[in-house]
Amino acid sequence: SFFLVLFYNNWDSNSGSMNTVLTNRLGDFFLFVFFSFSYFLNFNFFCYMFFLSGPLLFLILTAFTKSAQFPFSGWLPKAMSAPTPVSSLVHSSTLVTAGLLLLFNFSFMLMNYKIMMLLFFIGLLTTFFSSLTAVVEEDVKKVVALSTLSQMGFSMLTLGLGYYMFSLVHLLSHALFKS
Repeated sequence: SFFLVLFYNNWDSNSGSMNTVLTNRLGDFFLFVFFSFSYFLNFNFFCYMFFLSGPLLFLILTAFTKSAQFPFSGWLPKAMSAPTPVSSLVHSSTLVTAGLLLLFNFSFMLMNYKIMMLLFFIGLLTTFFSSLTAVVEEDVKKVVALSTLSQMGFSMLTLGLGYYMFSLVHLLSHALFKS
């Protein structure tokens, strides 16, 4: 992804590639901390009570950075400075789905009211701000990225409401039609 965004080698692609790689490495760090907590503290990986505390926060932060949710959503429009067909497929259909699929796989641990409300409001903020930004954006490729952000926010919103299968179907249909 880094070299794909860096393809044109101008200021926009250089800053976009660095922003993309640093944000995704932050998500990798959160995922590493999540797995380290589960290993080093000698807890069962699927122990429900353990994940209601700290390590579940790192799983959620991993999903937020990987799926470009509200606090970490700046990297996706900047990553669209790559060549058009490849960037729309890779950045808008495959990379951003990783965080949501991670939450979908661990959805049995997200049955806490506070966690569900957090997912709901982050999805709502992502959908709202990406839609608002897309209205004033002039670059068509960034509008494509912002529409993807809006759809990923909607999938996160439906995860927060507890409609896991609807979120997965929406995620898969968005990726299919985007590609």
